[in-house]
Amino acid sequence: MRMIGMSVAALALLSGCQTLDFRPEPTEIIVETAEPVTNDWTEYAANELPASDWVATFNDPYLTQLVNEALQANTNIRAARALYDAAVARVDIADADKLPLVTGSGRVSRTQFGFELFDNNHGVPDGAFTNAASNWGVNASWEPDLWGRIDDQMRSSELDAQAAQADYAGARLAITSQVSQTWFNLIEARLLLELSERDNETLERALRLTQRRFESGVAGSSDVRLARSSVAASEATIASRKQQVAALSRNLEILLRRYPGDEIQAAADLPDLPVLTGAGLPSQMLTRRPDLLAAERRLEAQGLSVDIARKALYPRISLDGGLSTSGGAFNRIFDLDSLVASLAANLTQPIFNGGSLKANVRQQEAFLRQSAESYAGTVLDAYLEVENALDAEQRLAERESALRTSLDEAIKAEERLERRYAEGLASILQLLDAQSRRISAESQLISARTERLNNRVRLYVALGGGQYGDPTIGL
Repeated sequence: MRMIGMSVAALALLSGCQTLDFRPEPTEIIVETAEPVTNDWTEYAANELPASDWVATFNDPYLTQLVNEALQANTNIRAARALYDAAVARVDIADADKLPLVTGSGRVSRTQFGFELFDNNHGVPDGAFTNAASNWGVNASWEPDLWGRIDDQMRSSELDAQAAQADYAGARLAITSQVSQTWFNLIEARLLLELSERDNETLERALRLTQRRFESGVAGSSDVRLARSSVAASEATIASRKQQVAALSRNLEILLRRYPGDEIQAAADLPDLPVLTGAGLPSQMLTRRPDLLAAERRLEAQGLSVDIARKALYPRISLDGGLSTSGGAFNRIFDLDSLVASLAANLTQPIFNGGSLKANVRQQEAFLRQSAESYAGTVLDAYLEVENALDAEQRLAERESALRTSLDEAIKAEERLERRYAEGLASILQLLDAQSRRISAESQLISARTERLNNRVRLYVALGGGQYGDPTIGL
């Protein structure tokens, strides 16, 4: 389950930046497998990947419905899809450079001459004559890819498109994560609101009991004021938690591209935490995470940019040809005697440009070093996210267990103090303190359950996201 050691070969990629055919080497991973763990939330499987459709593992049909709606409607996902389509179009643009460029031109002119401007009787030129001329031509040019520069540009465009595809998958995964966690947070907010409303009823009962005791002369006015203060504080908490429920509902609606009308109702309770059946190996994560795939494609594309910049220093050959015809009448356009053909070969070699081409090579090499460092940082961040999520699985399980014990004891203590207070054997302060402890324990337990669900979502995302982070799905 646990990922322990790794060494990122991306840190050593800088030594390969000077080669024309730059390709990043695979990341070297060193893995130590821990002993099988024993608990109620994992099943040991060192080499097994987690569920591909991890949203379904929460066994919450409404969550699945929300995720599917977001994948179709979310604005970030649709924008990422548009960027991917644009990147695919750039591939076609780059591919067109390998083919000849053919252009057509045409010109028709008519010149009119006259000795006098107008004939007073007829309104037409007197003694005028006209001269009509037409020119038509077709030109073609083609640059042979002697050094592979055009192929490099084509391959770079393809890598950019693959990176955009991974970005699209990353957007789908991110929105799936946000929808899931917002849904869990909305349920938590509802449960906390219901807890506050129940506590308010309990405090109002305590206030009524205190008032009766005060009227009987058993309790003092300070006890009544303390009870009233607790009720008022509880009402303030209810108002705050109602606001939080509405805000989370609106946030979820925005993710679904709906109007934020606070119309989504939370479920009655949080879903059970699904059993984690394996986290896979670190090397598998490198081939599944969309952000790593995108960073790797951009790193390779930047290596090709260095090649392209260097090949711009080499001579370039272009072949130009044309076919044109001219005549004084349209019917002579297709007259073979009037056709003129031309064919020329051009050789260009940069001689002096102020050093801009060499400076561009140095610039692209610097960008390559920056991309290599960025890729290495992305890999390290990915491992950090997985390690933190795996560690949190155990720590949050321990926290939830302790909070359940705390709540059980707090409930028993509150029940006993309520009886003793009714019998006049305990003070109002003792009762309010017991109620506060029970409220705190129950609230923390709800939050701990929510955090475990959210952490499980983060773990699935850190491990690649299953089908929700698959670049081949959704296009």
